[in-house]
Amino acid sequence: MGLTVEMGRFIASVRYETLPPDAVKTVRLGFTDCIAVMVTGWPMAVTRTTARGLGIVHDGDNTPISALQAPAPERALIYGVAAHAIDYDDTGLAGHPSAILVPAILSEAAETGANGRAMIAAYVAGYELWAEMMRRDPDQHHRKGWHPTAMFGTIAAAGAVSSLRGHDAQMATRTIGIAASLAGGIVGNFGSMTKPYQVGRAAQSGLLAARLAEAGLTSTDTAIEDDLGFMRAISPKGFVDTKSPSALGKDWAILRSGINIKLYPVCYAIHRALDAVIDMRAKTQVKPEDVETIDLEIGETQAEILRIHRPTNGLDAKISGEFAMASAIVAGACGHAELTDEFVNRPDVQDLIGKVRVRTIAEKDEHEPAHSPFDRVSLVLGNGSVLTTEAVTRPRGHFQRGVETEKMWEKFADCTKPTLGERGARTLFDACLNLDRMNSVADFGLFPSDKRAVNAA
Repeated sequence: MGLTVEMGRFIASVRYETLPPDAVKTVRLGFTDCIAVMVTGWPMAVTRTTARGLGIVHDGDNTPISALQAPAPERALIYGVAAHAIDYDDTGLAGHPSAILVPAILSEAAETGANGRAMIAAYVAGYELWAEMMRRDPDQHHRKGWHPTAMFGTIAAAGAVSSLRGHDAQMATRTIGIAASLAGGIVGNFGSMTKPYQVGRAAQSGLLAARLAEAGLTSTDTAIEDDLGFMRAISPKGFVDTKSPSALGKDWAILRSGINIKLYPVCYAIHRALDAVIDMRAKTQVKPEDVETIDLEIGETQAEILRIHRPTNGLDAKISGEFAMASAIVAGACGHAELTDEFVNRPDVQDLIGKVRVRTIAEKDEHEPAHSPFDRVSLVLGNGSVLTTEAVTRPRGHFQRGVETEKMWEKFADCTKPTLGERGARTLFDACLNLDRMNSVADFGLFPSDKRAVNAA
């Protein structure tokens, strides 16, 4: 049996009742985090622009998420763009699982009337497909130019939607095969609006693949593992395992890898170094004017992802290790307040940006090969002394460190209170944490009800 067929059979077999309890906890966390950043990203220019390009009315703050009227695939696209608009969404599997899966699931569930337990099962189905493909290629797709979130996320979204639509193994296999031809996204567009668009497009493609399969569009049952198929086509060096049996349903990757909650709204590749410098600043009270040189030690792939070296606006700054270091030293933080064009262009910030020297580490983390085993930063001061941070192996919010409910609420409130108010934010937070008890997406109180969604489509 080939991998594509195994994927189809796995999707058809996933049931909430057979999921490990800790997997359910991870999915609830993913929904909570993703919905929070969707609310923040909703009025952003990239979300409005995407909607306008589709001919869909979205007038910023004057068009709440609950008022969106669009067919489910386009809804998934806009939700996905909003989820990744500020680069604050969770990470895992060398990408952003929830920013793909949650928008696809919310949009599909609004149309099918799926309950919370079905949504959880769909998320796990998509996550496991993503992990199964990732484990088969030891090389880093970022370094080839592929955006892993957009590439693997398209297949994952298709699997999640196929699960929600109750496909049998044959229909699920066909859906996966179609999705393999819809995947796309490049690192070369990082730092532009197209990066979040790539995420939304992957979510949308998952819905399209399922609908095309049901309409009768055919695909091969070897689209993933074929010598000229998806895995080999995008493999950086061709060292991809397409022959071994899958671990789907036997070894739950979501228990081993989970998701990592981002505590800074910038590229995850710089979070460990941010933790280190912010902690150092708090302990030493180092002043920006005292710093002569900033030596940033990070992995080779991280350095390639952080491709904007002299940012001049808040969007570019999200993909800049130099800016992150400057922000940490100047403000002791790197959050929404710092990711503005005004702050980025402050003379003291720009001065420090120019003082950063990036040193790459060739060794790779055993469990997260897109990262080096650790990140570290050294500050050379004007008096000749050197301050060196600890070597940080896991940032705060990482799956292995966990994130406390109170810390999660702080992020959720920061993202949602400006739009929903204290009471509305708390109500939505509680709803997310009780996802498995929901009757439908209407229980969120934020998304179109089943009837409205069907009428809009």
